[in-house]
Amino acid sequence: MNIRSTIAYASFILAASCAKTLDTQPQTSISDENVIVDKKSAQAALTGAYDGLQGYASSNLIGLDLVGDNVVNYNNQGNVIPTLTPSNGGGGFSAIYQMILRTNYILLKVPNVQNNLFAQADKNQVLGEAYFLRALGYFDLVKTYGGVQISLDPAVYTGVKRSSKEETYAQVLSDLNKADSLLTETENRNRANKFSVYALKARYYLYNGQWDLAEQYASKTINDNADFQLVKPFSTFFTGQNTKESILELAFNTADKSTFYTNWLSASEGGRRDYIPALGFINSLVDPTLGGDRASLVKKLSDGSWEMVEYGKQDGTSSIFLLRIAEQYLIRAEARAKKSSPDLVGAVADLNAIRSRSNVPLFQYNSATTAADILLAIENERRYELAFEGHRFVDIVRTGRAAVVFGAYNPLFTNAERWILPIPQSAIQADPALTQNPGY
Repeated sequence: MNIRSTIAYASFILAASCAKTLDTQPQTSISDENVIVDKKSAQAALTGAYDGLQGYASSNLIGLDLVGDNVVNYNNQGNVIPTLTPSNGGGGFSAIYQMILRTNYILLKVPNVQNNLFAQADKNQVLGEAYFLRALGYFDLVKTYGGVQISLDPAVYTGVKRSSKEETYAQVLSDLNKADSLLTETENRNRANKFSVYALKARYYLYNGQWDLAEQYASKTINDNADFQLVKPFSTFFTGQNTKESILELAFNTADKSTFYTNWLSASEGGRRDYIPALGFINSLVDPTLGGDRASLVKKLSDGSWEMVEYGKQDGTSSIFLLRIAEQYLIRAEARAKKSSPDLVGAVADLNAIRSRSNVPLFQYNSATTAADILLAIENERRYELAFEGHRFVDIVRTGRAAVVFGAYNPLFTNAERWILPIPQSAIQADPALTQNPGY
């Protein structure tokens, strides 16, 4: 599937009457005309957009984790860096576009609603969240597939030429800036607000090599709100829910369950165990001097094998963490080490804040320490700290180390064309204007 979404806009209608967001079912026969007519219907449409985010987040996460060296398929454990094809690439391509389509309708319709009970401040909130969600969708597309088709008009489904990587990132920033102008700093760990924007901007600027701005925006979440803190012990952030660790979290409950645990847990625990941590990574993660308390992300079973438990609540209430404060410390550490006038002391301080929380030995800085030493330590720390949150593959690619790190497992990855995932074949077949990534 491509930009054209079979769910169309009618799923918003159902979302308005559906108590459980994930139970929203698509319909294709209801016109979108005059669907958003007041505050209630606009908020229902926004709920539908968040439902779309829930619908793709786990697919994008696991698609990226599987092509990195932290996670392997249970049935092919020796294939650490698999050879992807357009029929098995993964990453949630069509589901991301489904969410983007929902935001496009909101952004088209809400500004024209004339209703005395729909105050401008409420409109701004709906629009700001929609801009943020669209930015997040295009961000996830570009980091996964490179430059993609950009559709901002819900009436335009096919025939859109792919934009470049730079043009796609520019669209992300444009939407983030609009969200920034509309949202408030009112804290909500499950909905977009200014702090969500700050955190995603910090990631954006890091990925695009704008180190001073990456540092600036990471500092906005670290320094400007005491409600965002590293929690202890480390496992608190995923055994609890909406802790001070979270900036933006997809939270579930027993009435609105996530089934993500079934991908990770054994059959005796109600799962299928599709994916497991790579054995080579396990050895580092459970090392007290490397992973430290991050060993709580995994557990050893009676047969001697390991499984990941970050998403392992069997009642379906495990959250998916989109933005959390630990990443912001690591973004700021990397930015400080890379900017034109490096702040190596500050970079080490941020790195050690993460290490201290997980009870691993602190990085020792002295006059012989180089920026390269610190950056390698940050890379490794990101691997442990953000182990199963979809970061590892993108981190190694964006720092130009994929040929060395992943090429050691699969020689195809010495070719830079393999550093993004293939566009699904079904999407290529559905729209002749959509071209495949080179190398596939």
